[in-house]
Amino acid sequence: MKKAIYIAFILGFLLSCNKKTKPEKTENKLTEIPTWKADLDTILEKKNPKNLDLSKHQLFIDTSRNSETFKRLINWKPNRMDNDAISYQEKEIAKKHKPIKIDLKEFPRHWISLKKLNNEFVVYEPCDGNTTAFEINESSVLFFYQLEPDVDLIHDLRKMTKNEISLKLRTVPQKVKTEETELTIKPTEFENVYLLNYSFGKWYVTPTEKVSEFDIVVNHCPKMKRMEFTRFDKN
Repeated sequence: MKKAIYIAFILGFLLSCNKKTKPEKTENKLTEIPTWKADLDTILEKKNPKNLDLSKHQLFIDTSRNSETFKRLINWKPNRMDNDAISYQEKEIAKKHKPIKIDLKEFPRHWISLKKLNNEFVVYEPCDGNTTAFEINESSVLFFYQLEPDVDLIHDLRKMTKNEISLKLRTVPQKVKTEETELTIKPTEFENVYLLNYSFGKWYVTPTEKVSEFDIVVNHCPKMKRMEFTRFDKN
């Protein structure tokens, strides 16, 4: 009798374990990807935009040198919202720091940021926002980041030559407690490529009039937001 009870116990235990370890059937469901993340065009090739269907998303390297993208970057200007935001912040900084005026002479005023792709410098035209750009005028430095603008006032001109500049700037305490920042632009060993060094970052840049010396990686998205291209060289 005891042996029968023991055998029944063992069988029950084994059946219980089998139920716990047996994998449950799951339904095969397709993972839904948000439309803005659906990068439909991932092959980056050198193409003339005249040969592309620009009514849909296109990711390509523009080598034409005369396309609308090149013209837009060379003639780029801030929009009204950018100007309003910059004007407001300039007034805020000027409450404590009176700006000085400098004579830029032949030094370039407008700069476009560059990236490296396969060890070559290119301009990137993003799907959303603007190509990061910079402007130096007689009294301030304007920073046009991809999605928003910023500004610092010029406090002191340390050095300026035909192709190099060093500035001390004043900003708002929200950015840095001392309200002091610095900016330099120096040429590199690469033709038409400069290094812009700011208190909060570094960028390779070129004067806007030299944009046509570089290819442009274009993330053209006329209908909806797409993922930005991120496969640039890290260094």
